[in-house]
Amino acid sequence: MRHFSLRSLFALILVAATTTAYAAEDCGFLPASRVDEAFAEFAPWHTRVGGTVGHCVFLSSKHASSMVSFIQQFKSSKADANGVYEAMRQGLDDGYTIKEVKGLGERAFSYEPKDDDSHMTAIVAQKDHLVITVTLSLQRAATAADLRAAVELGQFTLRGANDEDLRRKASTCPWFDDSGLKKLFGGKAYEVQVHGENSCMAADKQARVLLLSALEARDGLTLDIMLRTKHCQTRDLPELGKGAKLSFACKSGNPRAETDFAVNGFIINLTWSAGAEPGEAEKAALVELAKSARTLQAAR
Repeated sequence: MRHFSLRSLFALILVAATTTAYAAEDCGFLPASRVDEAFAEFAPWHTRVGGTVGHCVFLSSKHASSMVSFIQQFKSSKADANGVYEAMRQGLDDGYTIKEVKGLGERAFSYEPKDDDSHMTAIVAQKDHLVITVTLSLQRAATAADLRAAVELGQFTLRGANDEDLRRKASTCPWFDDSGLKKLFGGKAYEVQVHGENSCMAADKQARVLLLSALEARDGLTLDIMLRTKHCQTRDLPELGKGAKLSFACKSGNPRAETDFAVNGFIINLTWSAGAEPGEAEKAALVELAKSARTLQAAR
């Protein structure tokens, strides 16, 4: 479970960073003006991923390779939040440098790859029911001043740790159908997390995970391009529209099944990973969830 926590967060950040369309919404929990103040060297910043809660990404308008990401994980109890924090820390292997961070939430640590040219530094902090991850990927290596600025922004992001309305919004995905999720998870308990305006995740304690991303089809991004990057077997899904595919038996990455389809100006991907190659029943349940997501997106 702990290893997928890290991979899931990295996947969400990378999806945001590698597409170029600007966000349709502002960040509901952190104004871009505060990022401008904190990292004035790279200002102005614009919101790449926004939304009320869950995940916001800011890109520098001056240095295109510079990014700041904020991910909120609201849990149903403080004990669950403690578990997420510990899992993320224990999930880091010897390839990372880990340091304690003071003055952020109840506890926090930073980590960065030992051998990496990406200049990526992340801070994980926990307060009550909320765990946040602040990720810096600047054009240069992060300085002590950069980390202090990230801590200040992290404190701002932790303000809603005990806000019941935010917690409700953070667990209500606009593309997920509850009955479909129950079928996919075999009736076992699962938890939904909203990651900004275009991503959701459902996961259980057995490390089975469903990820959804809804990317605006702009700036050359097409369904064909999305599918071309996969190294998997595919099956046509005409019920999801022209060009829609089910991908499985992938040669790289975790065992998984994916659906990709285009609707209402967006390309939507649902990825199911349960630790082993998905069976036909899981694939069928995933396709049914994709149908529901397509209907919900078409009505937006």
